[in-house]
Amino acid sequence: MSAIDNELVNRTAPPGSMRYFSLLYSPEERREVVLALYVIDAEIRESAKSASHDVAHTRLTWWRAETDRLINGNPQHPATRLLHERASGDRAVFAKLHEMLAAADMDLARMTFTNQQELRAYCSRSGGAIQELIASQLVAPGALDEAVRAAANKLGVGIRMTEVVRDLRQDAYDGNVYLPLDLLDKHELKTEHLRAREVDSKLKDALRVVRETAIAELALPSRGSQTEHLRPVFVLAALHRKLLDRIAARNYDVATERIELGPLQKPWTAWLAARKA
Repeated sequence: MSAIDNELVNRTAPPGSMRYFSLLYSPEERREVVLALYVIDAEIRESAKSASHDVAHTRLTWWRAETDRLINGNPQHPATRLLHERASGDRAVFAKLHEMLAAADMDLARMTFTNQQELRAYCSRSGGAIQELIASQLVAPGALDEAVRAAANKLGVGIRMTEVVRDLRQDAYDGNVYLPLDLLDKHELKTEHLRAREVDSKLKDALRVVRETAIAELALPSRGSQTEHLRPVFVLAALHRKLLDRIAARNYDVATERIELGPLQKPWTAWLAARKA
């Protein structure tokens, strides 16, 4: 599928994964560039999850320097080298990777969020920035128009919020509490509720609030001159909307297992979304 090492590809978008279907519906001439961006996103996120804080800090520092090398035309990583060779438009657009690195710093610091606005700002950096970059390459060599840029970021916010709901218990075990503190206080929840093997009814109410917010973020934008290029982003957003439906149907039981879409749901949902795009 790509000049990028197969191990990196399989860690980033293994066959059958939601990102796999996003890539499947990417234009063939843009697919490797989209994959490279997904690889970088995965590498940055994994860096923040390193068992050693010092190792994580070192890796994120390297990625900051690598981002600057990419912008200046001398990258080292296989994914950034591919972007250097095949990406279209001004390389300065890749400064957006610094937003993703800022979100990774927040993950590493185990930062908490006071309210939904702060959570959304984090999701805009963590999930929105990567979808902005993908959108910029899908419309290249033309410039990304502001309304489409904002729409791509908004979908990325919804995608990241969906992950927050799905991965609640594992994130809490890792020391990351993404649910806003005012929401936890309102529902009289403590960190131990997030780590419990059963999801308390009060926690289900809190998760329902985040799910509803995520659904609003995942609403597709009105059609415009550039939106027809965003099929891979729309496919990924549709898969996450369907995942939110499945989580709700499972009564928010995100503690006993990692809820996923079934092997038939993913290709069918992706195909429908691609057809409507």
